[in-house]
Amino acid sequence: MADDYFKDILPKSGSSRNTVSAGAPQQPSFSSAERSIRNITVSPRHKQRVGSSDMREMREPPSTPSFASSGPSKPLGKRVWIWIIAAVSVLVLIIIAIFFFRSTTVTVTPRSHAVVFDSTSNFVAYPIAEAATGTLAYSVSASDLEDSAVVKSEGKEHAEEKATGTIEVFNEYGTGSIRLIKNTRFVTESGLVFRVPATVVVPGKKGTKPGSVAITVFADQAGVEYNVGPSRFTLPGLKSSPDMYAKVYGRSSAAMSGGFVGDRPAIAPATLESARAEIRGRLESKARDTADSLANDTSVVFPGLVKITYESLPITSEAGGDVRLHEKAHVEVPVFTAESLAQVVALAAGANVGNEKISLSGMDKAKAVAKGASVLGKDTLAFALNGGAVIVWNVDSGALAQALAGRDNSAFQGIVNGFPGIQEARARIEPFWKGSFPASPSDIKIELVPVESAK
Repeated sequence: MADDYFKDILPKSGSSRNTVSAGAPQQPSFSSAERSIRNITVSPRHKQRVGSSDMREMREPPSTPSFASSGPSKPLGKRVWIWIIAAVSVLVLIIIAIFFFRSTTVTVTPRSHAVVFDSTSNFVAYPIAEAATGTLAYSVSASDLEDSAVVKSEGKEHAEEKATGTIEVFNEYGTGSIRLIKNTRFVTESGLVFRVPATVVVPGKKGTKPGSVAITVFADQAGVEYNVGPSRFTLPGLKSSPDMYAKVYGRSSAAMSGGFVGDRPAIAPATLESARAEIRGRLESKARDTADSLANDTSVVFPGLVKITYESLPITSEAGGDVRLHEKAHVEVPVFTAESLAQVVALAAGANVGNEKISLSGMDKAKAVAKGASVLGKDTLAFALNGGAVIVWNVDSGALAQALAGRDNSAFQGIVNGFPGIQEARARIEPFWKGSFPASPSDIKIELVPVESAK
């Protein structure tokens, strides 16, 4: 017989315990104090049968309820509006800062005039010391470059080489130039004779400063004894004039080199010429780079007018029986003053410049070709130009900013018209609601349109 689970929860008192007779079934009666599971009335919506598992759940104590927050929560909509207001405030501050801190800008397009050079574009330049006002002047930048290469030798050969080097000839005698003919002798204090291979003109002195010219000399005889160090040289040909003999002299700052007599490694002629051509090719590239480095805003250089004179220096021996070839390049670069070149080009092109300051743009694309031979630095230099350039009027940005400072916007066009070098100008005043330019010129930014965009 199955256990009666309900009996365990009935009261144990005898007076309150109900008994059932063996006769007809009777309805159980309960006192007002009696409570049992049998007295519970089940709601119609909970008429499911209560099982043993349900009874176990009913015996367990109820769990303590938990709460996510003990305080009142803010409405979500209110928090969203706070963030929106903050974002709008930051945006307004950024916009205000942009307008208040952005400088007033004036964009200027300078006047310009395109020039095309053709076969008739011939020019003549004069040494800067002799150039008259309004003519094209040029100066000469001279430098010496050296390079070498090791060449494999082929046997032996007997050689006799004369030493060579550079000396500077000074003229303290007078203001007139002195002409020294080919093979003029220069003698060291020890009596060694060197000669010039070509005619030399020594400039006259200017004030207390002596005239001078650098020249290359060769020893009168072959031999290592002519490889002398820095020396002072006299000119025996001037002894008939004691004053001139004392005040015209030469001085070297480096040792002579190359003097040799004896046997040395031999080089096949074809090998020698090939190696020498390769060395000179490198020297020419270095010379072009040297010329390009001289060009800037105030100076113009044309690679086609650069003069390079090569000189083969004495061959030296290397370990293992090979030899080293030495080559020297004397580089002379005519340098033109950008301002005077611009004026001469404008005159040739018929541009109405007047007294305005101008410059040339795009001259690095123009090609110059020398017309005839000349001694750079002493003779006039004739050349022709091919290609094109642009004449650009200079705009004084500082003066323009000064003229605009504190002025009303309505005066802008009149002020701009007072600058002949301006083709067109536009102004942006900041903040945009102001009707006048800033009082300080430093608060006005002048932007020049690049010449490529100029009309």
